[in-house]
Amino acid sequence: MNLKPVLTTAPTTSQQLVLSPRLYQSLSILRLGAFELQELIQKELDENPTLEIPEAADFEAEPGQVSERELWDDYLGANRGDRGGGNTATPGELTACAETLSEHLTLQLHLENLTDARRRIGLAIIGSLDEDGYLREPVEELAATINKPAAEIEDVLRIVQRFDPPGVAARNLEECLAIQLEQIGAGETAIRIVREFLPQVAHNAFGEIAKSLGVSNLKVRRAVEVIRSLCPSPGSLFDTSPPAAAVIPDVYARVDRGRIRILANREIVPSLKLSRLYQEMASKKSDAEPATTAYIKDKLQEASRLIRDIDHRRTTVTKVARAIAEAQPEFFTQGPEHLRPLGLEKIAASLDVHPSTISRALLGKYMSTPHGIFEFRYFFSSGYAAAKGGEGLAANAVKKRLAGIIAREDAQHPLSDQKLVGQLKENDISISRRTVAKYREQLGIAPSWERKKDTAGQS
Repeated sequence: MNLKPVLTTAPTTSQQLVLSPRLYQSLSILRLGAFELQELIQKELDENPTLEIPEAADFEAEPGQVSERELWDDYLGANRGDRGGGNTATPGELTACAETLSEHLTLQLHLENLTDARRRIGLAIIGSLDEDGYLREPVEELAATINKPAAEIEDVLRIVQRFDPPGVAARNLEECLAIQLEQIGAGETAIRIVREFLPQVAHNAFGEIAKSLGVSNLKVRRAVEVIRSLCPSPGSLFDTSPPAAAVIPDVYARVDRGRIRILANREIVPSLKLSRLYQEMASKKSDAEPATTAYIKDKLQEASRLIRDIDHRRTTVTKVARAIAEAQPEFFTQGPEHLRPLGLEKIAASLDVHPSTISRALLGKYMSTPHGIFEFRYFFSSGYAAAKGGEGLAANAVKKRLAGIIAREDAQHPLSDQKLVGQLKENDISISRRTVAKYREQLGIAPSWERKKDTAGQS
């Protein structure tokens, strides 16, 4: 019997997720950061006549606002210090008076003749710098976060890298030192040494460097003297608590008698309402033309959806912030060294939503805490189990503790990476020597023998 293949058609069923325009808009607004949301609202206010910003009296009269206003009064009073009577602080004034690195850079950014889009990229770069002034986040990840091309971010990054302090916004030590050398016109030899021979510099292998570059030992020694006079951490001279006003917090976290309170920052997004005049024009009693009435009704529906979606964004972001506070109480009461491992799934489960919703709520959102302003995603990371059991610590917390141990070490007898492993183990943190070395390098801290050599050179 011959079996011949026969083509036939048969109905099949499959599930496919199709987003309605309304749901798509809601999810899109949830993804927006504060700057983008402000732009969207201004655009809608310009284009939709049925959308209005309430008068101050209307806002104060809204039900349910009194208790939150009282919390704000308490919060602002606690942060006002000795300003003197009669001055009213705004949320933007809750940052430290001492100039931070980000404030210093932001001022220089605004002096550049940039488009608004490129200026926002610059702000995102500045907001992503660590305490040492390094951009540790890969450009590709930053591009995905703010939805901009990586090439455009690279262009703006080169602008920021020209700012004071020299070497700021570098992605690693080599780039940091090379930027400083270029700015002082140190010459090609010094720049090549930084980019290609830093390990040899650390071991004083001047002859090997000279042979590779085809220059004299004396020229290498003079170049190395210049290199060792540079600052490996440009951000170290600035106040790092809290981060700068280059980012706008969506929420404020306050510890009140042991309880963590989360306040939505309503100052960044104005409350919106429908125009009473256009509502009356769209009513059955109106004498307006049918086409006009239909147009107004469409605009009223668009405005209503926008108001609902913005309220949904504020509610969702605030709920996520509260869930983070409940999952990370030690961070808010004791500091970043007590950050615990946390995954999206845990927060999603506590709020009974899909993890993708949490992911959207994290993008470009910031929280002002007693310890500074942090991006929401800072609170999410894997971690390490405690050596003696327990919940463990997040990687960022381990780095903080590692930096603290090194800061307290005997300058004449700095701790090796293996000894740092032992010190961390005494603090119930069990990690490998290789991980300690990686974290130390990410913190911009030299190995023990180099720390000792630098100390000896200064004495």
